[in-house]
Amino acid sequence: MIAEEDNLTDTTKPKRYRLVVRSAEEAVRMIREKLGDSARVVSVRQTGGEGLKRFISSPKLEVIAEVPPVGNLSKTESFEPSDSSERIVEEVSHNEEPKIVDSVSVSNAEQVDPAMSTDLSKDLSQDALQLLSKAGFDDVLLAQIKSWPEVGDISNLSLADVLRKVTQCLSDRFKSTPQVPLGSKIALLGSPGSGKTTMLCKMLAHEVFIKKKLPMVLKLENGVPNPDDSLRIFCEVIGVTLYREESKIPNATLQSPLFIDIPGISLSDATEWSKIKSSLTSLGVTSRILVVNGAYDSKVLTKCVRIGCNLDSTHLAITHFDELSNASKLWPIIFDSALSPYCISTGQNITGDFSSNVLNQMIAKSFPENLYTQSFSSYQRI
Repeated sequence: MIAEEDNLTDTTKPKRYRLVVRSAEEAVRMIREKLGDSARVVSVRQTGGEGLKRFISSPKLEVIAEVPPVGNLSKTESFEPSDSSERIVEEVSHNEEPKIVDSVSVSNAEQVDPAMSTDLSKDLSQDALQLLSKAGFDDVLLAQIKSWPEVGDISNLSLADVLRKVTQCLSDRFKSTPQVPLGSKIALLGSPGSGKTTMLCKMLAHEVFIKKKLPMVLKLENGVPNPDDSLRIFCEVIGVTLYREESKIPNATLQSPLFIDIPGISLSDATEWSKIKSSLTSLGVTSRILVVNGAYDSKVLTKCVRIGCNLDSTHLAITHFDELSNASKLWPIIFDSALSPYCISTGQNITGDFSSNVLNQMIAKSFPENLYTQSFSSYQRI
């Protein structure tokens, strides 16, 4: 309900009205329709949750608009909320909430620049992608998203709609990446510090305890020292045979696969990487998992992927995932590498902290907590 005040002593004061709406666009339209073009926004408060989650819940925005004396409505108007959202317009007293004279903020409201434009669309409309960037979303990924034809024009969409579209596009693109099963001979490739040996232990435990298989391990030296103390002890504990000589290895099968651990080689040592490639080819290794440290800088990750592709890598495994505050920088690595995403490792527990559900892990770590769960529960299935 919007009504003119009967108290004549208030006719020289601006009137304030509160709106609870789904989006900035809806607020702009309602203010112009109900209060006129002379109205100005004095505060915007996000409601319905913490952080970006509040944009998903309804109502989303509480807007306080002010109408100068000359713009007061001359008659009572009323309207009914639509079926799709709860919309309230009511007049609020100047004494109802603490305020600062000539300021555009109200107590407990989001702070707004006092020099803001009177153009209401500029007052309320925000670039959803900029908000994602401020929340930690990778700028390289955002640039790619803008170029994807399936995204279309998102300039006029609310943040909730943009998030839905972005998440759907990420999911669809992920599902279009190669999904290649592992063969009977699997090599783990990675630079020192990538977590390659820890990842191997996690995979061995997964093979033994979850898949009920009997894996074997070959420590490949290739002229570079490759100590086996920790790995040897772990293999003894879980009943996996560790070999150091190729000639003694039994035939590998899908039920008894052979995992090959290579020595740590610097990313800049092209000669040694070339020798490793030749050795893996001579062993008939068709499945080659590139292990990357997810906490590394994007440029280092790109270099790792380039070397991995030169070594004919087929799969991608990501370690140190728990050290990331936001995993969105890894999406371009997954999409551009043409490798099959195999697993994600979190933590140092060598018998756990291992997930083959890469999509769920990536979605959950790319957006603020609980942001996607309400609208994208279908993407959480295994």
